[in-house]
Amino acid sequence: MKGLIPLQQQTQSLRLRDKIAQLIRWEPDFTRLFFRLVIPIALQNLVGASLHIVDNIMVSGLGEISAAGVAQANRITFIVQLFQFGVTSGAGIFAAQYWGKRDVGGMRRVQGLALRLNAGIGLAVFALVQCWPEGVLSVFLPAGESFDAGLQYLRIISLGYLLTAIDSVFQMMLKSSERARVPMAASIIAIATNTVLNYGLIYGRLGLPAMGVQGVAMSTVFATALSLTINVTVSYRKKLAPAARLHDLRMPDRAFLARFFRTASPVVLNEGLWAVGTTVYSVVYGRMGDGMVAAMSIVGTVDQLVFVLGWGIMHASSVIVGRSIGAGQEEEAYLYAKRMLMVAVVAMSAMGVILLSTRGPIVSLFRYGEETLAMAKQLLLISSFFLAVRAFNAVNVVGVLRSGGDTVFSMTLDVCVLWLVGVPLALLGGLAWQWTLPAVYLINQGEECLKVLIGLPRFISKKWIRNLVKNDEPT
Repeated sequence: MKGLIPLQQQTQSLRLRDKIAQLIRWEPDFTRLFFRLVIPIALQNLVGASLHIVDNIMVSGLGEISAAGVAQANRITFIVQLFQFGVTSGAGIFAAQYWGKRDVGGMRRVQGLALRLNAGIGLAVFALVQCWPEGVLSVFLPAGESFDAGLQYLRIISLGYLLTAIDSVFQMMLKSSERARVPMAASIIAIATNTVLNYGLIYGRLGLPAMGVQGVAMSTVFATALSLTINVTVSYRKKLAPAARLHDLRMPDRAFLARFFRTASPVVLNEGLWAVGTTVYSVVYGRMGDGMVAAMSIVGTVDQLVFVLGWGIMHASSVIVGRSIGAGQEEEAYLYAKRMLMVAVVAMSAMGVILLSTRGPIVSLFRYGEETLAMAKQLLLISSFFLAVRAFNAVNVVGVLRSGGDTVFSMTLDVCVLWLVGVPLALLGGLAWQWTLPAVYLINQGEECLKVLIGLPRFISKKWIRNLVKNDEPT
């Protein structure tokens, strides 16, 4: 019996080495798929974040009052986009799995439903903002000069909500069908155009009128329309998956609707409640003063830049994992999910080190007061330590558990940690106990550690793997 112990240990060691080898030694097909999805999506986000920094620098030239007004008005846009992302993310679960079995008709059926839902959200919020702009903005800002600037911006930017609704669905369909380069190119062109128009319309350059914050909003709406035009035109000219005819977009039958909403409604609710919860943080920041809002605006902009690879891996994971499940390859889906989580943690750990060492020069690009810049530097210090943890949760919750069909658990994890831990502490600390901004921000980041402790066992259990299109006949 004693001789068996070394043999068992050797077997376990071999199994461990095999598992590690599976994670590290990628097959050529997987490697090509990974880079075909991750690189365009990450590059799209990188260009967007980089030029968004340029935009913020331009807005900062108008002063902290105008910058705070734009930043807080954009919280409404953020909420709308998150609800719309919830719809497209829920639809994307089905789209990726349909693509795994090469059922383009099924994808277009989902596309039609997503277009209806997203357009409804965009039109509803647009109408609310146009009819009652003061009431909507007063949730985020008290009356004052920054409120007036935010109001000018909000009235115009709301025109783009319907455009974003349609564009996000086309982008989802293109990415789900492994055509991520199309929305990447559309975004790069649109964002570059937005930056040029901002330069002209904010300060009155390039023969354009000086419109201040109104110019920022007009540039964004025009850029969104340009992105939508490119995605739609390329889809139909090349006859890609989103190039649906009217009868392809017809309302699905009741059985499919029930199955769709059973899976997708937790995603929409998840994004909506998460958007409202994180907006509570913005309300707290708004009550701390314009300088604090401006500091958080810097942090939010820089965060978009440093996290682009994390978002790219997250979106690619949802396609890769969903595609494998739809094709009936569940063990392959689990292996690919492990690889994506590993890559996300390693990549964002490296980005954390880079942010830690470069946050000073980055912050110095913004034209705010010394106190605001010093505060932003402290906040970025905190952010750098949590990038890898946030990346794990983003890929695990959105890219793996959600794309596998485990949407109720994903929603419960995301929302409960935020609303039961983060929001109460932020309200108490920021408003009642008068905590500093870094302390409130630390709560926001610290929630991610709790999500890892709850989400990791769920991933290991494989209970999240659910083939939602297995019994559907190709259409």
